[in-house]
Amino acid sequence: ADLGPLFVDVTWGAGGSSADVTLDIADALQNHVGVDVLMHLTCTNMPREKVDVGLEGAKARGVRNILALRGDPPAGQEWQACEGGFECARDLVEYIRREHGDFFCIGVAGYPEGHPAGFLDDKCSFDDEIAYLKSKIDAGGEFIVTQMFFDVDLFLKFVAACRAAGISVPILPGILPITTIPGFEKMTAFCKSHIPPEVSAALEARKHDPAAVAAYGIELAAETCAKILAAGASPGVHIYTLNQDGPTRGILAALGLIDSHASAPLPTRAATRPTPWRPSTA
Repeated sequence: ADLGPLFVDVTWGAGGSSADVTLDIADALQNHVGVDVLMHLTCTNMPREKVDVGLEGAKARGVRNILALRGDPPAGQEWQACEGGFECARDLVEYIRREHGDFFCIGVAGYPEGHPAGFLDDKCSFDDEIAYLKSKIDAGGEFIVTQMFFDVDLFLKFVAACRAAGISVPILPGILPITTIPGFEKMTAFCKSHIPPEVSAALEARKHDPAAVAAYGIELAAETCAKILAAGASPGVHIYTLNQDGPTRGILAALGLIDSHASAPLPTRAATRPTPWRPSTA
């Protein structure tokens, strides 16, 4: 909270398994800590009744910003809609908009390299994915948060493809700082991420020095953010902290957004709201 983020994410367990925890954390962050919340809501094993519980719970706590996601299937299974549920994230966006009007600001996911179970699995073309993303925006999505990536050029091409397709909403890049090599390998394998040769070489050179790996992760993430912001491709960045604030502080310090010897944002940089957003009603 002391870093002044525009929002923090609170994730949602498959099938609403952590619904009460998600809502309690969102409530604590927004109404007691004073940080705006982007609450995730997924379709996985979620009949409409459970979705209604999540949305009404958010409403009751003054949480008005939702990241609408399909969600991942249980390990080793193909994704399928549950009885009385939704086929995809677009259906969830449409439902939220139809049932709740403009009360919620809705974000959706984007995949600069392609979806692991779509283009990257040879199940559709990249153009098909862009068209589907546009359909989520047309259904009521107001901004895009992307999957993590490590190749800036791929992100910039993704943004260009979105703009060419008529997608005009803000696109926030998903930045995952590398903290450990095992963690990096696990995440990139799961997401089928492209790893540039220079990144592989840098990690190989540091593989016996965990501190050097973490320092490189901060350096790489800061460089990625700087390039994207300099290109004007996004109004901000979305950092996947994985509940660790140290790398995020390092990235912000490297970008000159906080003093490296203090935690607070620099006073000369007033926070602005670069994305659509709904203020809390709490």
